[in-house]
Amino acid sequence: MRKIFFGGSFDPVHIGHLVVARDVLEELKPEKIVFVPAFQAPLKEPHQATPQERFEMLSIATQGIKGFEVSHMEIKRGGISYTVDTAQELFFNFGERPTFLVGADSILSLHMWKQPQKLTQLAVFVIADRNKRADEVRSYLRTNFPELKEGRDFYILKTRNIDVSSTEVRNRVKEGKSIKWLVPESVESYIREKGLYTIGQLRA
Repeated sequence: MRKIFFGGSFDPVHIGHLVVARDVLEELKPEKIVFVPAFQAPLKEPHQATPQERFEMLSIATQGIKGFEVSHMEIKRGGISYTVDTAQELFFNFGERPTFLVGADSILSLHMWKQPQKLTQLAVFVIADRNKRADEVRSYLRTNFPELKEGRDFYILKTRNIDVSSTEVRNRVKEGKSIKWLVPESVESYIREKGLYTIGQLRA
């Protein structure tokens, strides 16, 4: 695997995202883990931080870390950031199936994603299993996508479970609580300087 693409809202990026990415980097040894912040993630309310702010938080969080990279491809494309569109763009650009890092919880809703059959033909998945759901994932994929083969079309990788979410970070900021150790120090400073996630912050 040359690159593994890690998409998401990252509103904001937190230590859970970074540690999982580091574990995958160390275990599978791709050249890069590429973080791909969505312009607008499907099935979610509008993000509280702008696409550019989320890109900048990822950039400062990963600055100087060997093997980490941030892409603005979904932000540049605009609109709803569907994984199948990103996979198609990457396949067209590089001539090979791109590999995506996704959580076990997310992959269990793959049948609800845009054009899932097309997506599974275009892409390979590394499934981060932080809640011991590997057997459930295998059963789900056998039932819904029997053509997929483990070790060729998907890989299941046990990762540590860090109980942090972007929602929790946003709520703690709104409530005036500390987010120290939940996000990198540079990201915490950025959030404070920009006044992100506060009650007075207004987003369209």
